[in-house]
Amino acid sequence: QVQRRGVEMRLIIGGSPIARTDLTLLRTIARARVWFEDLISGRAASVLEIAKREELSEVYVSNLMPTAFLPPDTMVAIYQGQQPANLTSESLTKRIDLPLDWQEQKIALGF
Repeated sequence: QVQRRGVEMRLIIGGSPIARTDLTLLRTIARARVWFEDLISGRAASVLEIAKREELSEVYVSNLMPTAFLPPDTMVAIYQGQQPANLTSESLTKRIDLPLDWQEQKIALGF
C-alpha cells in the first residue's frame, strides 16, 4: 500500500510501516511542551509573548500548543517511530479539532 506522508510517499508492506522516528514531529511536540512549561511557570505571560520571543505568529504558536497534551503512550509510539504513516508535524498542528480525551485523540490520530 502506498501512503502519502507530507511531501513523500511511503510504501507500507504487510500492513505496518517500518519504525522510523520523525525528528520534525518530535521537535514540534518538544517545542509545544517547552512553551506550555513557560506559560505555567510564569516565564511567559501569554501565547502572544511566546510568539514575539520566537518570532512566530500567534496563530502558529496556538496551533502547536495542543501537541503538548498528547497521551504518554502516543508520545512513546512517536518517539519509537511507530506513529501512523500519515501523522506528520504538519498534519498534527493543523488539527484544530484534536479532542481533549486521550482515547479520542488516539482514534483521531490513527493509533
